[in-house]
Amino acid sequence: MFSDVKKKIRRKIELYNFKRNHRGLYVDGSLQLRLPKYISCGSNIAIGENSKLLCWDSYNGKKFETSPSIIIGSGVRATRNLTIQCANRVQIGDNVLIASDVFIIDYNHGNSPLTKNYRDNPLNISVGGVTIENGVWIGNNVIILPNVTIGEKSIVGAGSVVTKSIPAYSVAVGNPAHVIKHFDFEANIWIED
Repeated sequence: MFSDVKKKIRRKIELYNFKRNHRGLYVDGSLQLRLPKYISCGSNIAIGENSKLLCWDSYNGKKFETSPSIIIGSGVRATRNLTIQCANRVQIGDNVLIASDVFIIDYNHGNSPLTKNYRDNPLNISVGGVTIENGVWIGNNVIILPNVTIGEKSIVGAGSVVTKSIPAYSVAVGNPAHVIKHFDFEANIWIED
């Protein structure tokens, strides 16, 4: 019981310091942080309830060669239940809109069946991480997997699983997500692909 109280106090202090170090950041008290020293935020950001920003610099007692980095640009809005898990780099540009229940991860567990269980495999850390460029809109229940870039002003439809990069000014949907429209600047409309 005493250890639970210590954890809660430590978590509140960590969250207080994180908010103090990132002026213009609105989060409620339910935000969970892991290794916040690897997280940087721009200004005018709102992250909704029950969200998690989790960095990993080691796994199963083995320290990684490089430090993780979560970078969140200015003007970002995330509704609720955003989870970011980072062992390399997750970068979110300015003015990104993130709906509810979005999951972003830049690594996978190893998949060798020769270990006792998959948890004992080393992590497969992405080389490219995850990049979400400026002005992107990510719909509800989207999953974004390692080594992808979502191009500027793109829209990712609800329930999509992003397994490969999406070009700028595109609409992508599905599992796996695929482009169904792109914006035509000459005609000033979205055109189906």
